[in-house]
Amino acid sequence: MDQKQRELERLIAETLGDKLLESGPFNTAGKINPLVVFRLSSEFPSMDLAKEEILLLLDDSSGTRNKGFALTNRHLYFHSDGVENILTLDEISSLVMGGKVSFESGKLTAESSGKLAELFDKIADQKMVKPEKPKSLDDLINRAQEVNAKMTRHIETAHQKKREEPKEEDPDWAVQQDFLTLLQDEGDAVIEVCASLNADKKFSDTLQEAFAEGDQLSQNFSAEHVFMQDFIKAYNMLDADLNREMQDQEKFAMAYLFERLQGGDMAKSISLSRINEMLSKPKFEESIQKLKSAEIIKLPEQYADQFILPSLLTRIDHEDFEKVSSLIYRFVSIVAKSDGTVSKEEAAVVKKVTKLVKRPKRVLANVRQSEVPEGEVLDDVMKDLNKLVGLENIKEDIKGLINFLKIQKVREEQGLAGTQRSLHSVFMGPPGTGKTTIARLLGRVFKHLGYLDGGHIVETDRAGLVAGYIGQTALKVDEVVKAALGGVLFIDEAYALNRGEGGKDFGNEAIEALLKRMEDHRRELVVIVAGYPDEMETFINSNPGLKSRFNRYFTFEHYTGRQLLDIFKIFAKNADFTLSEDASEKLSFIFDELYENRTATFGNARVARNLFEECIQRQANRLVNVVPLTKEILMTLEEPDVPPVKETVKKILVFDAEKED
Repeated sequence: MDQKQRELERLIAETLGDKLLESGPFNTAGKINPLVVFRLSSEFPSMDLAKEEILLLLDDSSGTRNKGFALTNRHLYFHSDGVENILTLDEISSLVMGGKVSFESGKLTAESSGKLAELFDKIADQKMVKPEKPKSLDDLINRAQEVNAKMTRHIETAHQKKREEPKEEDPDWAVQQDFLTLLQDEGDAVIEVCASLNADKKFSDTLQEAFAEGDQLSQNFSAEHVFMQDFIKAYNMLDADLNREMQDQEKFAMAYLFERLQGGDMAKSISLSRINEMLSKPKFEESIQKLKSAEIIKLPEQYADQFILPSLLTRIDHEDFEKVSSLIYRFVSIVAKSDGTVSKEEAAVVKKVTKLVKRPKRVLANVRQSEVPEGEVLDDVMKDLNKLVGLENIKEDIKGLINFLKIQKVREEQGLAGTQRSLHSVFMGPPGTGKTTIARLLGRVFKHLGYLDGGHIVETDRAGLVAGYIGQTALKVDEVVKAALGGVLFIDEAYALNRGEGGKDFGNEAIEALLKRMEDHRRELVVIVAGYPDEMETFINSNPGLKSRFNRYFTFEHYTGRQLLDIFKIFAKNADFTLSEDASEKLSFIFDELYENRTATFGNARVARNLFEECIQRQANRLVNVVPLTKEILMTLEEPDVPPVKETVKKILVFDAEKED
């Protein structure tokens, strides 16, 4: 960055101020959307972005020509009467002194216009290329004639380029007219649905709440912003999964729709030949790369693997859900098919996108969702079940249930009377004994046997179902149930819903709402409630509706000392560690002591995980000064890496006792 550019940036910041730059009509260096830069390079063809840096931009492209301006570190560009004007920094002074600081933009308030005039005065006073101020009318006329002569030469050059451009029907162009027309039609549909969504208060409120920062709601988000982010995600999914470089027409599809969402339409302001010319410029590729990594909306973690707009719309059962899902699907299809063929990799991405937009997750607070792995069969589920440590009684119960359900299917196919087959279940057992893992496996089993369409699992607890206001709990339950339809709803520590506080607690409202949804969706929902044995027995007996709907009980036992050691070894193997014989023996003493003196709240596999993490920390402290470090040394947990037996057992049991109290 040269001294002149630094001085210009200082003048811009000093004159316009942070408030105007952040909330006003101006864009400064580094904050200009790359697709806007792409369009400006066609609207101001004399601008050489390889040598010039845009420092200040007023973008107003509502017509076929930009009514704003672009100030670079070398020139000022703007249109007047449809003609491009170019002034050097020293020539800005004549514009200011002639009272011509007017860019016909509705975005310029009196304040910003005044600040702009002040900025240009300062640029002139700084004497970037110190001009002499005109002292007479003749001087002004001479200056105007010089500017007109430059513009005449520029226009003649532009016309000459136009005559040399390829004809519209040139078959070698990347973007053909029919492809551009298709994109225009899609753009019209996107803009139409955005207008519908922005006019819907329920959608706007949901959007603002979803992306509120702390307790502050943003008033700046619109449907266009969310569409932009979803199109970027869809494009990146294609780009990441294809074994080739993205083609020019594929990149242009992204660029075009992105620009439409900002209120422009390059198909109306730029000729087809100019579009194809722009595709070959390095600046276009640079803009696409910036666009791919753009973060229009800062996404909460729960939206990381989702398309935002379909997820929001399905959450509120919006009538435009199908339209939006189809538009995102069609965008991916257009990009994938733009070269006239669809590869195996492209087809796989289109299928993946279709699944995400047609059946998005309902992103809800205190709710976790897991999908069934792609392409698996029932045998894969059984292998995962059999690999689990312990749980022998659970494995036998599940195998018996599978046999029962298989026979029921055959009876139905033979036209025989079916047997009551409620799949709602109660999991009773201490923490860390695999209840959530088994619930996930059961969802997959039910899907492969044809009893559930999705087989996914939605995990929650009291916090995910109970609200703090009258009438809101039933709505929360409804949202969670809708997310679980076609799969399993797993409610951990379900007994917390029934606190026995009468009308002061909304847990009972959640139970009643849940029972109704279970009845309404008895063929498309499986509910599994889990918790400590005594508490779960009290919970089920507290409501006749619960007792009648839950008739399958699975009892999970504490892991033995030997089983806890096996679980520890699985954690170690998955993290590329092995145990020495002495370390294994020491751990065996710890786990046997823990099992013999376990409390009702003993954490089982969670204790094994925590102890493993402590061991690798101790190993790191031991090895920090060891030289040389071999792969074998790094992988092996030795006896000193395992904490003292008695001290460890006491610490864990005291911690469990505190939780029990």
